[in-house]
Amino acid sequence: MHSMTRCVFRFGLSVLIVAFGVVHTYPQQKSHYTLDELVDLGLQHNPMMAASSLDVSAQEAAYQASRRLFNPELEFWFGKADSYDKLQERNTHGFTVTQPLENPFKRHHRIQMRKSAWEETIAYRDLRVLEVAHDIKNRYYSLLLLQKKHELLMQIEQSIQETHRLIQKRAELGEVKELEAIKLYVETLMAQKELKALSTESDLARENLNTLLGNTLPPDFHVSGELAFPPIAAEEEFLLTRALAGHPLIVAKQLQLEQSRSNISYVKWQRLPDLALKGFRNAELDGTNRGLGLALDIPLWNFKGKELVEAESLSYKSEQELKALRMDLAEEVRSRLRRTHLAEETLEIFSAGLLSQAEQSLKISDISYRQGEISLLDFLDSQRTYISILEDYVNALFSWNAEKAALEKAVGETIQ
Repeated sequence: MHSMTRCVFRFGLSVLIVAFGVVHTYPQQKSHYTLDELVDLGLQHNPMMAASSLDVSAQEAAYQASRRLFNPELEFWFGKADSYDKLQERNTHGFTVTQPLENPFKRHHRIQMRKSAWEETIAYRDLRVLEVAHDIKNRYYSLLLLQKKHELLMQIEQSIQETHRLIQKRAELGEVKELEAIKLYVETLMAQKELKALSTESDLARENLNTLLGNTLPPDFHVSGELAFPPIAAEEEFLLTRALAGHPLIVAKQLQLEQSRSNISYVKWQRLPDLALKGFRNAELDGTNRGLGLALDIPLWNFKGKELVEAESLSYKSEQELKALRMDLAEEVRSRLRRTHLAEETLEIFSAGLLSQAEQSLKISDISYRQGEISLLDFLDSQRTYISILEDYVNALFSWNAEKAALEKAVGETIQ
């Protein structure tokens, strides 16, 4: 009986330990995520990021393989030898070991091409990081915009409901017509309809954002943060210098140019012969022959003329593409910076007094309507004007953040 009790106790203790381990191994998933957390998740789980990382690994392996020496060749042969007078007959055999020795200058440029190709994939992976981060930022800001609009509509609905209750009481007392209560009830229904539409749009936006993150978040996750507005202090020339010096597209195109130039040198050095060191041992009719030899790969019939012209053309093409890319990127940075400044100017108009004036106007309309100085239609028009101004302000905040994200993508780094 005691042994059974001990067994039950041990089993229960084991279950508790396992359960405790499971709880600590798989903690409860969060429900609210900041922008930095979303970007980190996207860079870890986005399928295109995984593909880019695999491409980098493959190119690195190719580069490491290019640094190794060529494999030696081992040749065996067997035969039967007869003397010319047919008096002697003997089985013969031998082997040869050949080690190709690549021209060191040609080898250097061949390896350099593989290294440039590897570094180019790293640059394109960095470009993919920029693109994924930009897409995540845009969808994050879209969700914040929808949340702000939802909060605004909730406030409007509550305000309309309070006014509706007030009018119902006044209608019961005969102070106003019942038609006004019906009009406000219709306004309430319209606000509820817009709230449902916003809820559906938010669900779709969450799904789109979760797709970028490899569907790692629960369907009901939320984003935390604000549509902030810190003005950009960086000057245009500073941003242009940063973009033209370190943007992943520029880096990738420069590496392509280096690769094409290495290819020119590689083709030129192919015009000189490669060496091969040989060691052999042959058992022949009249004895054993052993020794060392040297072989030359003489480019007699193919002097690499066509290959050299192609390599030089590709190099010139890469130079022109790099120049065009620099001009396009500079124009993109200037355009994005101007759009961001334009969004800043729009927000400054709101901050300069438009928001406070609209809020004050609404308060005056509310008091005037309660005191019977203006009609319901005038009050609703004042309320719609206030709502429209707030929506414009929130949309302007979204536009500024979206333009800043596009500017950061053009520059190639985060802008403080």
